[in-house]
Amino acid sequence: MGLVISDSVLERILREDVHYIDLTTYSLGIDDLMGVARVYFREPGVAACIEEAARIYELAGARAEPLVRSGEEGERNQLVLEARGKASSLHLAWRASQTMLSYMSGVATYTHMMIGKARRVNPSVVIATTRQTPPGARELYFKAVISGGGVIHRQSLSDSILIFNNHLVFFEEPRVKNAVQMAVSRSGGRGVGVEVSSLDEAIDALSAGAYYIQFDRAEPESLSLWVKELRKRFPQAIIGVAGGITLENVEKYASTGVDLIVTSAPYRSRPVDITTKMEKA
Repeated sequence: MGLVISDSVLERILREDVHYIDLTTYSLGIDDLMGVARVYFREPGVAACIEEAARIYELAGARAEPLVRSGEEGERNQLVLEARGKASSLHLAWRASQTMLSYMSGVATYTHMMIGKARRVNPSVVIATTRQTPPGARELYFKAVISGGGVIHRQSLSDSILIFNNHLVFFEEPRVKNAVQMAVSRSGGRGVGVEVSSLDEAIDALSAGAYYIQFDRAEPESLSLWVKELRKRFPQAIIGVAGGITLENVEKYASTGVDLIVTSAPYRSRPVDITTKMEKA
């Protein structure tokens, strides 16, 4: 998939669940007994970070094999991962691995569903997620979105220029024009995007040299008219919309003809129901 998640991230997840010792496994005296852990989807969903789930078992001292890849759809009761090793290793990794896989597969599944609904009415629309992931887990959430077929709108503040109203307040009128012209002059050749709230602001931004405009919380009915007008005047512009877009209303926004739908909704999705069953080897 091309997105690298380092062992340090996975070790942090593992260590969060065991500070020093797995007291239950130790107290039962089963540490050195060999076993196998099998991870199942209890419901259909798109797998995400399955490779990382297997790696957590390996970091705990077991051998693990993912039986599906990130981005593949798992069926109800499907075996998706198998790990073998000492009971101490299997129990160290069990909950950390399963919980991560459950949450990330939920994100991928939600993203996949959003894309399916949106493209029924606008086959070329792109679903892009923001950088508003839960703190400390950005790499995992980004991989989950990509696994579901989405793209990342902005990975960080460093990878693109996107002007918001909180930037514009530091400029004199005409704020949009002045801000865009300043950004273009200092961009080093990078494209400049602007979040706007009206057709007039969009025209000002594109006229001043922006390549991308993003409407914020626009009503679909108004947005449809604005998109048609902008297509006539700025046929090369990329038009996006953001703000409050979820699985429930994504079709309405996709039908407006925008190129891009920007959302954080997948990050708040319900985890996929996953279970782990162990047995003595």
